[in-house]
Amino acid sequence: MAANTANTSPIFTNKGNFFPVRLTYNNPASDGSGTVSTLVTAGVDGTRVDGVRFRNSQVVAAASSAMVHRIYISGTAGTNYRLIGEVATATATRNTTTVGATSLFTFDQPIIMLSGQLLGVNQSVYAGAQDQFDAVAYASDY
Repeated sequence: MAANTANTSPIFTNKGNFFPVRLTYNNPASDGSGTVSTLVTAGVDGTRVDGVRFRNSQVVAAASSAMVHRIYISGTAGTNYRLIGEVATATATRNTTTVGATSLFTFDQPIIMLSGQLLGVNQSVYAGAQDQFDAVAYASDY
């Protein structure tokens, strides 16, 4: 069986590292305190993150609230979140013929996470089921 070819010349990622996280709470703080949901855990050889999408996943036909979605990165011990991105998400009314609110944050340079680091997300408003969002990172391990 061939050895793992990640981290050779040229350097390519080896496998995806993403799974959506559902946000059903509010956290108005932008300093990394309060509730932060882990979106990506860096792999042993590190992880590349290009962006994060926030998509309304409400269960009722109602207008979602205008809010801010935030992205944080931790230290290599998985603690001490620091804000590295945020995006305003406008209100929208999802129903059977209209899509809900969606925001995309693309890093101007990819984030290269070290082993042990966490990428976390939260949102500033949650007034009810209409403000339920799913977040997914465009990430892959080395």
